Amino acid sequence: MAVKRRIYTLNGYPPEVIAVAFAKTSRSPEPFDKNASELNEDKSRQFHEKWVINYGHSSIAEHAVLSLAMENVSILFTKVIEDNRLASYTEKSTRYQIFDKEHYYKPENIMNSELVKEYQESCDFSIDTYTELFNKMTEYMKTRFIKTEEESEALYNIKIKNKVLDNIRYMLPVSCLTNLGMTINARNLSRAITKLLSHPLKDMQEIGQELKECASNITPTLLKHAEKSEFIEKNDIRLAEMSKTLEGEKKESQNDIELVHYDPQAEDKFIATILYKNTNLPFKEIMEKVKKLSMQEKQKIIDSAFENLDKYDTPIRETEIPEYVFDVLIDYGAFRDVQRHRICTQINPDLTPDYGYSVPQDITEAGFELHYRECMEKANLAFKKIKEKFPKEAQYVLPLAYRKRLLLKMNLREVFHFIRLRSGKTGHISYRRIAQKMHTLVNEVHPMFGKNLVVDKS
Repeated sequence: MAVKRRIYTLNGYPPEVIAVAFAKTSRSPEPFDKNASELNEDKSRQFHEKWVINYGHSSIAEHAVLSLAMENVSILFTKVIEDNRLASYTEKSTRYQIFDKEHYYKPENIMNSELVKEYQESCDFSIDTYTELFNKMTEYMKTRFIKTEEESEALYNIKIKNKVLDNIRYMLPVSCLTNLGMTINARNLSRAITKLLSHPLKDMQEIGQELKECASNITPTLLKHAEKSEFIEKNDIRLAEMSKTLEGEKKESQNDIELVHYDPQAEDKFIATILYKNTNLPFKEIMEKVKKLSMQEKQKIIDSAFENLDKYDTPIRETEIPEYVFDVLIDYGAFRDVQRHRICTQINPDLTPDYGYSVPQDITEAGFELHYRECMEKANLAFKKIKEKFPKEAQYVLPLAYRKRLLLKMNLREVFHFIRLRSGKTGHISYRRIAQKMHTLVNEVHPMFGKNLVVDKS
């Protein structure tokens, strides 16, 4: 009698029960749904208490998946929580929704200090300027983009609104409150909560505790180890102090992006990796043979690896072998999009006004640049005053226009994806420039790869 294949979902069961049902398959011959039907939350928690907590089989917790809704959290917070790579996020967009000054975060320690006036006046002024320019920029955009006969009034208004918000969002301070949806498994949620509880900002600590309390109603056993980490807390402080000893006269490059590290042999290693999969030879021996190939032979192999790649296809796994490190200088508004590429390694310094700010071309052409710059300078002055007493909290007053540094370590596969996605015409100009220059930098050191990267340089 033929065995019938079964593929189905386990709907209607709590996350902890599903995690146990999947875990039991390693020792139980019974079907998943039968195992799940015989479990209840008490039995599941006993199982997790024994195997996950006491014996450290944490991978079981990856089958318990939660979707958490976070409303009225600061933009700054979203960048902290989204630094956790193994999760999925969807955030309220500054490019499609209007923000207001009734909704921005007010740190308790600043509100109870003599700096409360500077903080509130700066945030209020930024958002008031944003609100004032919304109507003015709307009128300007309507003169630039005339409604066609084919467009409905509703779609035309939406198009104009989005173009306006794409420019004026730069004035929003990172204290603005937003909404974020997160889907994550219990193992990585535990790590994320631990990082939040160990963060120097009270905002992060409080939300970490709220996340733990909320998620513990669903998976109480699997979040038992989510506590403040002395290692994270003290290590960050210690390394920050050590970094101060290296400070001197600033001579930073103002380039948008620099390639600070790459492997000169990456193209040969990539070819050798492709051949490794299809031969029985050791890698070192293949490398010696690859080095003897002509440039034409090497290019043919590399081109073949990218041949027939459709826009929905992902490059082959061998493209994960070559690696690059980029030092990026980008405005915070565009950084919010760049950070979504979480497969790569990102090192994110705090937001400061040290690198200046971006000025959208449309703002200048519409005649509102002086008003815009006044908003930026007022925020800069507030930052400097607040920083003397509250160096971490001072970040909240800075608008999205201010630039920040970002170190990106990417393999070729992620470089391919980033350039293809972020250089496209529908993207924002700030990260389009980064993607286009990234292609140029890779092409300069590895032209055989550069030829196969999909880039829109319009």
